[in-house]
Formats: sequence, C-alpha cells, structure tokens
Amino acid sequence: MTKFEFNETNTFCISVNTERWERITRRFQETDLKVTQWNASTPNTLSDQFHESLNPLQRACAQSHIHIWRHIIHQNLPYGFIMEDDACFDKTWKTKLNEFPQNGDFDAIFLNASEPMTPPFTWDIVLEQYFGGGYILSKEGAQWLIQHFQGNYCATDWMTTRMQERGKSYSYFPWLIIQEGRDTTIGSGVDLDHEKVVQCLNDINYSLSHYNL
Repeated sequence: MTKFEFNETNTFCISVNTERWERITRRFQETDLKVTQWNASTPNTLSDQFHESLNPLQRACAQSHIHIWRHIIHQNLPYGFIMEDDACFDKTWKTKLNEFPQNGDFDAIFLNASEPMTPPFTWDIVLEQYFGGGYILSKEGAQWLIQHFQGNYCATDWMTTRMQERGKSYSYFPWLIIQEGRDTTIGSGVDLDHEKVVQCLNDINYSLSHYNL
C-alpha cells in the first residue's frame, strides 16, 4: 500500500472566491489537512496559449492547474495534491486513500471523477474520467501534461483524460471527493453534473451524508 503525506508544501487549493474559501477551510479543519491557497488565474492573467475552442473562464481554470503542474516539476515534488475550492471530502477518504495498492508508480490518482466504477469500493485504472475537483498528480504526470500540450493547452480535465491513456491513472468509487454543486466558475452545467453525482451514489446506496458538505 502507498502511504501519502500531505502538507502546505505539496497540497494546493485553487481559489479566488472568498465565500467558497471560507467553506472549504472549514472542511480542511475537519479532516486535519494543511493546505496552501493557490490564487486562481483570471482571463486577464493568462500566460499560456490555449485551444481556440475554450472560453476565457475555461482558459483561466486550466491556467491555474498548469501553474501548479509546473510548480510540482520545478520544486521536484514527487507528487502534488490539487483541489478546487468546492471540494467536499468523504469522511473516511484518508483511510481509503491509504489502501491505494500501487508503489508510487502512477501518473494521477483522481479522488474526484465523472463516472462510476464497477465493482465499487475498490481502486482501479481509469479511462475517460473527467472533473478536476481533486487529484494527486505525480511529477512524471505533470511533466507529461506540460510537454504534451505545450503551446496548445486544453480544458484541464480533457488533458488529464488523454494522460489516462498511458494506463497509469487510478480512481475509486464512491469518489473520495465530490464537488459542492452550488455554483461554477467556468460556465458549465454544474446542476446537471451534481444531479448525476447524486444519482450514481444513490445507485450503490451511498448517501451524501458520507461527505463533509
């Protein structure tokens, strides 16, 4: 089993919204997690080139993640824990994460993902899992993302799905992190996404009471 250690050096929460930061700070305290607040990029502070299909808010969201990917590389971190400020934790997420069976050889571990997995309550390799609300990215994974998309970056979770094709990305269902579902900073269908999350959890009789909403 892989044992992870998280602290202000390798744990980052992207945030620019005061109310959301206050809410997630309470969740960090409940789960005894030390986190560095990472100021979110805005459409006016972009420094990379993005695919023409992305709107300004999608570009800003991706830019925030890209900056952290580079930080992981430049600081020579074995891995970084990256979250957005609407993340809600499964109350036993640390125990389940410590059951992760690999020996450090991974690109990414997605604590927040878009699709249910069969069988539930197990770790497995994933493909085509979207969402970027909470994931652990290795330095190797960060290097691949930066090198592969340099000069034409795309939406964060689309880039990470391409990385999943390498066969070294993992997730767990029921997810260890879900997102609040209250609002969005990139203009996507947050209500429909949250409804899907609730339905998938209901299908295995796993209620929202398991999360620190």
